[in-house]
Amino acid sequence: MDKKIKNSVLVVDDDKASIITLTHILSPEYTIYAAKNGRESIELAINFLPDVILLDIMMPDMDGFELLSILKNTEETKNIPVIFITALDKAGEEEKGLALGAVDYIIKPFFATVVKLRIGNQIKILEQKKTEKALWEADAASKAKSEFLSKMSHEMRTPMNAIIGLSTIGIRSEHLEQKNQALKKISDASYHLLGIINDVLDMAKIEANKMELALVEYNFEHMIQKVLSVINFRADEKRQQLTVNIDKNIPAFLVGDDKRLAQVIANLLYNAVKFTPEEGKILLEASLEPSLENETENCILRIEVSDDGIGISKEEQKKIFNVFVQADSGLNREYGGTGLGLVVSKNIIELMGGRIWVESELGKGARFIFTVKMQCSKNKRSSHTDSGEIITDTEGEFNGKKLLAADDIEINLEILRALLEGTGLLIDCAESGKEALEMVTKDPEKYDMVFMDMQMPKMDGLEATRRIRELPSLQNRKLPIIAMTANIVKSDIETCYKAGMDGHIGKPLDIDIVFETLRKYLT
Repeated sequence: MDKKIKNSVLVVDDDKASIITLTHILSPEYTIYAAKNGRESIELAINFLPDVILLDIMMPDMDGFELLSILKNTEETKNIPVIFITALDKAGEEEKGLALGAVDYIIKPFFATVVKLRIGNQIKILEQKKTEKALWEADAASKAKSEFLSKMSHEMRTPMNAIIGLSTIGIRSEHLEQKNQALKKISDASYHLLGIINDVLDMAKIEANKMELALVEYNFEHMIQKVLSVINFRADEKRQQLTVNIDKNIPAFLVGDDKRLAQVIANLLYNAVKFTPEEGKILLEASLEPSLENETENCILRIEVSDDGIGISKEEQKKIFNVFVQADSGLNREYGGTGLGLVVSKNIIELMGGRIWVESELGKGARFIFTVKMQCSKNKRSSHTDSGEIITDTEGEFNGKKLLAADDIEINLEILRALLEGTGLLIDCAESGKEALEMVTKDPEKYDMVFMDMQMPKMDGLEATRRIRELPSLQNRKLPIIAMTANIVKSDIETCYKAGMDGHIGKPLDIDIVFETLRKYLT
């Protein structure tokens, strides 16, 4: 059984005999630290944070009253209870000590039983305060999480209500225009719901210390363009002016986690659009930190998103980056949103070796600034001559190529077939890993590529991939197998590669990534 950790006492007295006596009395029950003067005692108090301090009044460098005043005005030691131990028995001395913040007063010569009882009483008070604080914090955390879950339920049910209701409208309507409008709104609500789900999952990763970055080479301007393609229509709906300034000194290609960086920028822009009135102005600026412009291997990006919206008060600025705390819940009810975006963004930025802060006044707009550390790519291509755009007009690019898609959810296969319609790609489908293995075994030369779900009945995609890789008929031919799965955390992706897969596409499917993958292996 583990031994109970002893409480500690700091004895401050220039009389060696007093220190020896008190140590003898207290050491069986307490860890004892001893100091012979004021300066030494301050250092020990800050370094060890004792539970109680026994303080003599008459000392050579500073008296106990002066030392007590210093202790009570030092952040680290201000809450440590101090008991005076002194031979002074003058009228007013005890009153002066208690007025300065001492909790008790013991006159020398002291009795062992009295010293123990008085220290024991202070320890009990201290433990009671710790218990009360822990209970209060636990209760506050429980209430905050309950409110958070209630809000998440509301935030998720709102787009779900729109999706279900609009689906009914679309099914019942006989007018093509009304059906198309319903589908567009369903799409908007679906992406909104996906954003909420991603925020919640990211928060779970943060709480479990599982948030990780994936380093890839990417085109910086292309990443910004993709973010703007999502945000622009929201700004257009409110007739807002969204301006973008990108420093020409930023390298065309960088190495880092472009998706996480895009997530942060998109979140800040989305908030700016949300909290800025119609016809307001929003500015996105990207630059290099001046001191690192000549750095050849690494660079620090500085991103700023400013607006002329409602602004944030100084008090609320202290809350916006805290877990389970939102700046003015009334505003979130009025404008919508989970309140998680800034918390997630802050953690992503810190993982990238940067920091984020806000400059704002209520009613005068807000300016969010963050820095992140990136590696400079050795790729010297111009971002203007090679923007990295994914061209989806493929309307026969893969004519004659054959794809095997394995997924136990029929709607997933229908979506894939619809997305690839007109590409010339011939698609066979399997409803399990076992069926996919049988189809490849039966005709090893038939397929040019396999899209493989991870979780399927009878045989999962990982086992099916391992079995396919072991087929003697494929030993002289590398058949590309790509995971197409909703399992998107880093550990799942690594598991796919260990099983013998060549790549990973997450669900919901991003059509640009699907075409990029097809081109990589089929052209």
